[in-house]
Amino acid sequence: MLILGIDPGSVKCGYGIIEHCNDSIKIIHYGLIKPKVSDSFFFLNKLKSIYDEIDSLLVEYRIGETAVESQFYSKNPQSLMKLTQAKTVVEIAAINRGIPVFEYTPREIKLSVTGRGNASKQSVKFMIENICATKLKDEVLDVSDALAVALCHIYRKEKIGIKRNSPRNWREFIIMNPKRVLS
Repeated sequence: MLILGIDPGSVKCGYGIIEHCNDSIKIIHYGLIKPKVSDSFFFLNKLKSIYDEIDSLLVEYRIGETAVESQFYSKNPQSLMKLTQAKTVVEIAAINRGIPVFEYTPREIKLSVTGRGNASKQSVKFMIENICATKLKDEVLDVSDALAVALCHIYRKEKIGIKRNSPRNWREFIIMNPKRVLS
């Protein structure tokens, strides 16, 4: 099954597509959606651009599920509103195609990928590169964040039968995630 992970934004919207089959995880495609700068005065045009590109990805790659990073508290209410609108456009694109949408908090994503809920974006990128055995080179952190959203979704789905899915310490993290420990 192909999972589309999204790190929403109205200026830069990161996306990553991961194939999850049995126990294997493979990055299929990733990138950044950057609506035209000339559309900055027409915010709805930016949202339409994001919608169109996400819709195109959903169709082209036959996405099975979509995972989106939820917005977090911001000191700037206007930025939070724009981020929420961009996230909503992504979710509507998936819903219109009949694709289930799952939402995860930034803390939940970081915890599932790095074992620390307050990990830096660089730590997330490092873990994505190691888990997926790839080099993201000079890709912006929005791309690695989007791939982390997709991985978080995979890890959460695998733990549905487990009572508690958040480790209390490193020992529990290693026991719960033996495949993610680097040798």
